[in-house]
Amino acid sequence: MYVFHNIWYLPKKNECRDKKVKAFYDVGNLTVDESGKNVEFKGKRGNIKIDKIISVTYGKQGRDFVNNWVKVDFTNDNEPLVAYFSDGGLLGWKGMFGGTNKMFNGLINIE
Repeated sequence: MYVFHNIWYLPKKNECRDKKVKAFYDVGNLTVDESGKNVEFKGKRGNIKIDKIISVTYGKQGRDFVNNWVKVDFTNDNEPLVAYFSDGGLLGWKGMFGGTNKMFNGLINIE
């Protein structure tokens, strides 16, 4: 089981027109079991259960040109959804030093 702590979460791409100061919507833990059938984000604002992963990609997103993000396309009850995750440890620096890439590798190994 993989547990990633202090993870930034976005439910959609962060655009300039959103006029948000923070690069993330929520902060919490992302848990992935070895089978890949149980993926869950538990944040301060709520929980997200990921039923079926369609694809996992890695790179920049939206207005955040500094941090890399893991984009997860998935379905819950056959509804297509997306989630963006980045390692927010050390005030975001941990992601720049490989934390987000480690999370990406943990997620693609279960696809």
